[in-house]
Amino acid sequence: MHNSVSALTKKAIEASLKSNWKEAIELNTLILEKSPKDLDAKIRLGRAYMLKSDFSKAKKIFKEVLDVDPINTVAQKNYRMASEKRTEHNSHGYINPKSLIKEPGTTTEVFLELEAKRVTGDNFIPGEVLPIRLTRKWVEFYKTDSKGQPLFIGKVDSNLTAKLHQAKEMGGTFTACFTSGHDKKIIVLVRSSISVFRGERQEVKPYIKRGSIEEPELEIPTEFEE
Repeated sequence: MHNSVSALTKKAIEASLKSNWKEAIELNTLILEKSPKDLDAKIRLGRAYMLKSDFSKAKKIFKEVLDVDPINTVAQKNYRMASEKRTEHNSHGYINPKSLIKEPGTTTEVFLELEAKRVTGDNFIPGEVLPIRLTRKWVEFYKTDSKGQPLFIGKVDSNLTAKLHQAKEMGGTFTACFTSGHDKKIIVLVRSSISVFRGERQEVKPYIKRGSIEEPELEIPTEFEE
């Protein structure tokens, strides 16, 4: 068995998405033995304990996160819930267990700088689907808010645009999901139904000039183009 932190992290995320909390606890514990400062693993571990109704251990774990990162909103929320001995299962219905798996040719990583006010990487959960808008020059990303409305969060102007247009012209479809991030920088995994990406990691810079395009419409589907 391959025991690198990255391999264990992948298995830990898959265990959480399958609600296999016992395995999630074991895997995240192994990750922290190898990488004690991994706050993402601590948060996953705390959530797993909480969903196993072991609130005392969950509270302890989230307290450790807050000792290092006092403004971590995910840890703050879960610490309060653990203190109140309650859980909040995901009810949004937009988490795909396969969405975090990177596949050569059909997926690529996008490094996105968040432009939306009061939105940081802590406001997302791994696997959360992000609606996309494809225009002639760039790709816009959105987050579905608590009312089910799309919120513009950022855009990229890169080779990604050409690749998605290529997929569209070939009759393909594409989606995006949040994988990780903190503060105003996040990593998004873009997936195409047709192999248009190379296997290596792709880095793109955000297009952040404002006032050069029309404001996005409010009602948009998960995948759409201009």
